[in-house]
Amino acid sequence: MYDSKNDIKLQKTIKQIIAMKVTVCELSDSSSQFSSDWEELKAHLAIEQPVLLLLPEMPFYRWLAADQKISEESKKECIAAHQKWLKEIERLDANYIVYSSPELIGGKFLNTAFVYSRETGHQRLHSKAYFPEEPHFWEASWFDREEPVSFKPFELEGFKIGVLLCTELWFTQHAREYGMQGVDLLLCPRATGKESVNTWLNCGKTSAVISGAYCLSSNRSGSGEKGFEWGGMGWITEPMDGALLASSSFTDKFVTKNIDLEKARQAKKEYPLYVVSNF
Repeated sequence: MYDSKNDIKLQKTIKQIIAMKVTVCELSDSSSQFSSDWEELKAHLAIEQPVLLLLPEMPFYRWLAADQKISEESKKECIAAHQKWLKEIERLDANYIVYSSPELIGGKFLNTAFVYSRETGHQRLHSKAYFPEEPHFWEASWFDREEPVSFKPFELEGFKIGVLLCTELWFTQHAREYGMQGVDLLLCPRATGKESVNTWLNCGKTSAVISGAYCLSSNRSGSGEKGFEWGGMGWITEPMDGALLASSSFTDKFVTKNIDLEKARQAKKEYPLYVVSNF
C-alpha cells in the first residue's frame, strides 16, 4: 500500500542530501587565540548546523615542521594534543567533521585524514603521501609515507568525499581520479603561508574543474613559529567553472554555504571529466 507520509519523508531526505550546508574555516596558530576561535566556531556551528565541517591540517598543536631538527618528544606531544582534542570535535554541531591528525604506526610518523560522525566515530581516510622540504616546511624529514599509497573515495550518507592533504592538491592526477570515481566533495586541509594564498586558491579552482567536485579547504591563520605568517582563507570552489563560492578571512573565520550536489554530479558528464584517457 502506498504510504504518502513515508514518501514525503524520503523526498525531504533526498532534497537535504542534494542541497547541503558545508563549513570551511581558518583557525589561529596561536594557542591562546585558537581557544577563542574554537569557541566562536562552536557558536557558528550551533546556528548553521552544517552537514560537513572541514578543519585545517593538524590544527591542535604548533607546526612541527617549522623546525629542521627532528624531536621524538615533540612528535609524541603532537599526537597527545590531537588525541585530547578529539572530545572537542565530538561536541561540534556538524554531521561529519573532516580533520588531519598525526599518528605513530609501526614506527612510522604519519599525517592522516579522518572523518568523524556520531554514528560511526572516527574513521581513518588516508595518510599524506607528498611532502615539501624547505624552510618552515621540513615535512619530508618529519613524516613518513604509508605504503601502499591510497586515494580512494569515502562514501558518507548520500555523497562521496575525497581528501587531498595540502601538498597533495598539486598532484592533480589524484583530483581527476577522485572525479572519475564520483566524489562530490574534494577536501583539502591546509597549512600554507600568507604569501602563497592566491596561488593555492587558483589550484583549488582548477582542482574543482578537474574533479568535477566542490573543492573545500581550511587553513591555519595568524602568526606562527619563528614569526611565520599563515595564510588563512578557507574556500569553497564550484565544479565545472571553478568559481569561488565563498572564502573565510581574518574578520570572518567561519563560512557556511549551501551547495548543490547535483551540480557536481552533472559535472561528471561534462568536459573534461567525460574525456577518456587510455594512458
